[in-house]
Amino acid sequence: MKHWVRAVLEDAFWSTKTMSEETIRGLKRIAELIEDIDVHPFRTTELSDIGEELSECTDLTELSELMWQAATTVGFQNFAIFVIQQGSNGAFRSRICTSYKDTWVNRYHEKAYQFIDPVIAQAAAEDGWFLFSELNSSAPAIECFWEDAETFGIGRNGLCFSISRKDGARIGVSFSTSNTKEKVEEVVRLNGFDLQFLAHLAVDCFCYASRGPSLSDDTLSLKELRFLYTLASSPDPTEALEISAGYGSNKALQSSIRQKLSVDTVFQALAIVSAKGWFNQLPFDQREVAKPFPALVGFGTGDPMLEDTEKEKSETKAIRLGSDQEV
Repeated sequence: MKHWVRAVLEDAFWSTKTMSEETIRGLKRIAELIEDIDVHPFRTTELSDIGEELSECTDLTELSELMWQAATTVGFQNFAIFVIQQGSNGAFRSRICTSYKDTWVNRYHEKAYQFIDPVIAQAAAEDGWFLFSELNSSAPAIECFWEDAETFGIGRNGLCFSISRKDGARIGVSFSTSNTKEKVEEVVRLNGFDLQFLAHLAVDCFCYASRGPSLSDDTLSLKELRFLYTLASSPDPTEALEISAGYGSNKALQSSIRQKLSVDTVFQALAIVSAKGWFNQLPFDQREVAKPFPALVGFGTGDPMLEDTEKEKSETKAIRLGSDQEV
């Protein structure tokens, strides 16, 4: 299997200095040829089976189980699949799929660690893969984050893949462990290419299973869209939820919206509708038309620049008439 062969070849690159440069170039060429073949034979039977099941997976629960198996099979303790950037095809109903325990997930949310977590920051910066140990953790806030994670049994070493899709969405897939960075480097050397392949399969499954519904633009009625738009533009969404006049029954509207979009809350529906650009098709409402400034009301043009021009013309004409009378 190609990754086993590559690992053996890399051992040869790194462990001996007696080979000639020509021999080393030849071994590297063999490794490249093996990597370039279309079929992806996994290094182990366990990972191969997981990859086959991931390619047919359409459910988030099954995805979680398979990714946890992949993580623990190679020596990691946890995995996480997380949305970094929404795409143009609609919002995600589930933005994180992970094996982390609820205690740490709740703590992460409570402390708003998504704005501190260096893994998320690096994954958002560019596509590719990186080791946690390569991240800059010298900032006090970041060090506090890692120390807090360790109290919950979450290790500060691991591997992350940042994957962008054609629709503009970017998804991160990370594997973490309490083991040393040397152990992680060894795992990546032996299984890195397989994990990368699994990460892409996992992202495909995650996007399919957690995307908002792909519906036609006229699925929601004008009243339903208008209600959501009012909610989106309101300075107080909680108060806006009580709106009923002009939109029909508030509860009936919310129930219909949730049912049509298969979501639990109207705020989830709002994210989907906004991401899909459905608000752009709403007709202008009379209440959305900005009125002229009071000072301009009554002027013929309503344009101060034009009014000044007309005034100048009148003054010029008066001066010219006066000059004619003197002559």
